[in-house]
Amino acid sequence: MDNEYAILEYLHRDALTTQRKIAARTGLSLGTVNLLIKKMVHKGLIKVERLNARTMRYILTPRGLKEKTRLTYNYVRRSYRQIVGITGALTELIQARMPVNRVILYGPHDEVAQILTTCLRDLGITYTLAGPEKQPSIPPPDQLVLFWRHEEEEKLPGHPRVVNILKLL
Repeated sequence: MDNEYAILEYLHRDALTTQRKIAARTGLSLGTVNLLIKKMVHKGLIKVERLNARTMRYILTPRGLKEKTRLTYNYVRRSYRQIVGITGALTELIQARMPVNRVILYGPHDEVAQILTTCLRDLGITYTLAGPEKQPSIPPPDQLVLFWRHEEEEKLPGHPRVVNILKLL
């Protein structure tokens, strides 16, 4: 469904396009785009008009706009549940491991890092952002190292104060 949403979103912004452009902008393969467009035409989500040998006009039908809205709503709900889950897991972890005076966030400065920093600020916990280029050591008893990408697990020491926050969800 996420692939269909990506195509519907792109077509909503740019109806005059090619399947190659759709593939390039959405990160999907050309074959996947072709298959999904045929499927969405069959479902009545889009109509296709041929303008010339290469360019097509893809028109979102009212049913297509409704489906795009439904997919957007479901995406927002899933995202919100993940944010609530991450903040809840972090709060429980901090409360279970008190005293925690400092948290080291080990990973990229992405959306998950933003969620974690907001939650830590709300909890009044000092934190440091450490990118993957900096290798943290085993933390002292009043510190905790959090990470959220499986790729980082191999780099980090196995220790009770080094936690993959996503495994707690």
